[in-house]
Amino acid sequence: MVGDSLTVVTEIRASVEDVWRCLTVGRSAWWPEMRFEAVVGSPLVETWVEDGRQGVASGSVTHCVEPHVLGFRWSEDGWDGPLDVEIELVGHGDSTSVRLTESGFSGVGTPDSLQSEHEAGWRYHLARLKSASEARAVDADVS
Repeated sequence: MVGDSLTVVTEIRASVEDVWRCLTVGRSAWWPEMRFEAVVGSPLVETWVEDGRQGVASGSVTHCVEPHVLGFRWSEDGWDGPLDVEIELVGHGDSTSVRLTESGFSGVGTPDSLQSEHEAGWRYHLARLKSASEARAVDADVS
């Protein structure tokens, strides 16, 4: 294993507020399989189908400072422990840096490949968040 955590960073050409809206209430545009409310204690569930079988990850929102930080803890059946995710949004004028950190890989008791699989998954999801947020920002400019 490379380490206990992974970090993925992306820059989005949209305001912190637009990115936050897409991350939370507009999530169905870029991650329809994930459900939660941006409120500490809210249940969080992601479902997907892989190799003909449905997968489920579940947990709860652990940290929420609108519009800058969203944190949650989640796990899947077969893991020995949960993973913690923190998504931080930092505005820079008309753009936003998104820094996602997921930690706890040493405690899940799964193959080392889980960390690289999650890193690839987060890159995929953050690219979709970027597209949705930037489209929202363009739509707002046109209105």
